[in-house]
Order: sequence, then structure tokens, then C-alpha cells
Amino acid sequence: MGGISETYYRYVYKPVISIYLKTDSGTRIDGFKLRVFKGVFHPKFFFSSGYFYEFLSNKALAGKAFLEIGCGSGILSLLAFRKGAQVTAVDVDPKAVKNTSLNFQRNFKDREAGFRVLESDVFSALGQEVFDVIVINPPYYFRKVEMDAQLAWYCGEHGEYFEKLFSGLSRHVHAATQVYMILAENAEIGRIREMATLHGIGFTTADQRRIRFETSYIFQLKPLG
Repeated sequence: MGGISETYYRYVYKPVISIYLKTDSGTRIDGFKLRVFKGVFHPKFFFSSGYFYEFLSNKALAGKAFLEIGCGSGILSLLAFRKGAQVTAVDVDPKAVKNTSLNFQRNFKDREAGFRVLESDVFSALGQEVFDVIVINPPYYFRKVEMDAQLAWYCGEHGEYFEKLFSGLSRHVHAATQVYMILAENAEIGRIREMATLHGIGFTTADQRRIRFETSYIFQLKPLG
């Protein structure tokens, strides 16, 4: 949940921001003008977005085929596109797809090529396409998803989200593909790592940072076969 403990989120953070999140809102990040639809993961309110944004800011992305899984309002894909990547942004939530599309139009209204935004359940809409860089800010609470508003938080009672991710990853990478996934320490990292291993996916720490209340980690994923 973007670097916030579940207890803090439930009893402190959520009540404070709940009124704000009931309506669409506007914000600015590093020169980008964003519209964030209500119910869409807000990059200003959740620490993981800012941390991941800084991490990607230092990566060479020009000319790369870049995939963001779970794009939300699209801030990471906007950054990658500004840095010269060929961008594909996907989300399972149609509201997030519309939100990211709008933000591309708002910030790159004179550039219609080089990016696309798709509704996709992880890799479901991508066929056999291969990418150079893949970034993932996943839902990671092991709970059943009962409504669309939970898609950004719950990965399914048995981790169905991660089953789809790890079982499909090898079809969308080549030997040099860089795959990065962010998790906070309150995620069941050991359980997620075990699921990755069962699918032949290596799981190493690329970066970590203490952010206010807990440590967040950026892991690099790589098929081992």
C-alpha cells in the first residue's frame, strides 16, 4: 500500500484523505499537470509513487520499449515517455486507463505517437510482445477482491495477481530486460518471493529506502531459465 502500514492507513491516513479522494483532483509533479480521478491511486498521497519516480529518473530510457503494469494516473509512464521511451501503460481498472489517457493528452497534446494505454489484466492484452523495461507497483494484500475499488490494494486471497504476473513474465522479456517491482515492508515479501521462485523468477533487491514509517524496496525480477 505504497509504503504505509495497514494500521496507520486504516485509522489515520485514510480518514484524513477520504474526503479529498471522493472527487477528482488536480496536482503537479515535476512539471506534469495531472488529473487524478476519484478512486485512482494518487501519486501525491502514497509514498511508493514518488520513490519509484526518483528511481526511474536515473535510468536511461530513451529508445526503450517500456511497460508499466498498473498505471493508475500514469505518472511513471509520463516520465518514461518524456525520457524518450516507447511507452505501453496498462491497468485492469478501466477508470485508471481513462485517467492515464487523459494525462497523456494534457501533457503531450502535440505528440500522438510513441505511447498507448490499454485495459489489461497484467499481460492479458499484450500477446507475445517483449519489452526492454517493465515496472510494477502491485497490489499486495492477500485478500479477495470484491469490488473495483480494491484492485489497487488486494492481490486476491491466494495471490492470484502474482500468479498471473510471475507465470506470464518470461513471455514478455529478453535477456537484457530490466524488470522492477516496488513493495513496502508490510507486504508479505517472503510469500511473494516464494511464489516468484516457484515460477522460476529471480527476486533481488535493486534499491531500498526508509520513508517516514517504514522501508520500501525496489526488487529486480528476472526469469532464471
